[in-house]
Amino acid sequence: MQAQRMNLAAAVALMIGGGAVLAAPASANATEVPVSGAGSVVINEIESSGGEPGDWIELANPGAAAIDLEGYVLTDNSPEDPTHRFTIPAGTVVAAGAHLVIEDGESGLGLGGADSVRLFGTDGTTVVDQYSWTQHAATTYGRCPDGAGEFAQTAVATKGSANACADAPTEAPGPTTPDSEPWPGDADVAPIAGGITLGEDMSGLDYQYSPDGSTLWAVENGTGGLYRFEVTADGGVTPAQGWEEPKRVRFQADSGKPDAAGPDTEGVTFSPERPDSVFVGAERDNSVKSTNRNTILEVNVRAATGAEIVATTEWDLTASLPQVGANTGIEAIEWVADSELEGKLLDENTGAPYDSANYPGADGLFFVAVEETAGVYAYALFDDGSAGRVATLESGLGGVMALDYDESTQTLWGMCDNGCGGTSALFQFGTEDGSAGYTVTHVTRPAGLPDTNNEGFAIAANETCVDGTRAAYWLEDGVKADALKQGSIACAPDETPAPTETPGATVAPGGTTTPGASTAPGDGSAHGNGPESAAGGTDGGALATTGAEHLVLVTLAGLTALTLGGFALTRRRDA
Repeated sequence: MQAQRMNLAAAVALMIGGGAVLAAPASANATEVPVSGAGSVVINEIESSGGEPGDWIELANPGAAAIDLEGYVLTDNSPEDPTHRFTIPAGTVVAAGAHLVIEDGESGLGLGGADSVRLFGTDGTTVVDQYSWTQHAATTYGRCPDGAGEFAQTAVATKGSANACADAPTEAPGPTTPDSEPWPGDADVAPIAGGITLGEDMSGLDYQYSPDGSTLWAVENGTGGLYRFEVTADGGVTPAQGWEEPKRVRFQADSGKPDAAGPDTEGVTFSPERPDSVFVGAERDNSVKSTNRNTILEVNVRAATGAEIVATTEWDLTASLPQVGANTGIEAIEWVADSELEGKLLDENTGAPYDSANYPGADGLFFVAVEETAGVYAYALFDDGSAGRVATLESGLGGVMALDYDESTQTLWGMCDNGCGGTSALFQFGTEDGSAGYTVTHVTRPAGLPDTNNEGFAIAANETCVDGTRAAYWLEDGVKADALKQGSIACAPDETPAPTETPGATVAPGGTTTPGASTAPGDGSAHGNGPESAAGGTDGGALATTGAEHLVLVTLAGLTALTLGGFALTRRRDA
């Protein structure tokens, strides 16, 4: 989110009155604030969306003496995650009455729509100051009056100078968790059997059923690592043969470049229409962390024999998704079959019920969740790398970090992390009166699941039910041991659709496939290459990818398939 990094120890812009000065090295008359010195330095202004060049945090020294901030720690709402902690470097001194701006490109925090900023002392545990919010401010959040008052939405951003507070409405942070139904399963959740140790930046999770043996897929965002586990009869997991170590997903442009950092992979899913492949969602290239790059990558896992897997096809959705911060983009991905959506989902391009015939060759829709907007967006993907956006779903949460579609209940789950207390939004397509649209209700996390930074969620197939329950899995970011946890959820009363095919044992590739080449039925000229496609082509006859905004009609509808007894908000776009 920042074009270039700034060395805080060498050049920090401070504002005293109207004049700017540079931070000087610590001197004998600089005063270091004690760890317990809350009030000596404060969080003063926060830009979480649309800043220049990106997000930023402003600290202020309202005192009468200079403050040495070396060793102080800034975090967002995941202070336990080491990748979400920024230690202020040596030589950072804030003069009396001055302001210090820390850019996201330096801190790497990536603030979201429902987030927090916390300032810890040099011991890393004592809170000096903190502020939380439930949605982005229209301007910024800042102390009014400057340096001393409560937080309010400012009249205008005043980066590095006194806050502009005139007529600015205050923001009273409230709970980010909506009224919710209880978890539909047992309360107990425990680390997965077998002592699986994962990477420290785990994110996406997906369960792929097969009567011959099911698979649990997981991704790591720090290295682009893709994990493949075999699921045992009791729901436990073991690494699949040939997958004892994760395989790194690579952009096509990074093929043969082992030093390239690779994609920031946040979600994983599969499509039975492509039994050799899995699909991962990424929010940026880790080689250019300051720039958002919302991308879906398809990788051939059947032919994966080495330590790396280069994408066979890539879909860049950045232009067609809401513009967000570098680290607050695609957080989850899930494929849903056309048979689950035909006539039920409202197509935002046509204003009519979804008809897959309008998207020849797409074979189902891919839903992606964007962290910053907490929205879920449905896309048709085509073999030439183009894509068309079909629908937008509103979760009613402060964020959506994981997606999973349960065919047995025809429900798309969108799970929030500890920013919303682990609450999930449950989407069902179609409305009570038979028209196209969707309903959404909310469900709490199991009581035994810690309210931590869980970013992966998956439900086992209904065919695996024993005594009325089946396994559910959660994946926690920021820890290595016990990151993967298992609980249970109620079985659906009816039969599920036929199982999908799980890719077989890893074999050596039999030939080379040109990336992006068409491998599914259908003529490339009909593959959604309209002028507003997310990528590729200029076929003016194809459908637009973004669609017009429509009013949402809210009514109450029962979520009878889950027998939760709750009411759902019915959202139907006005055609």
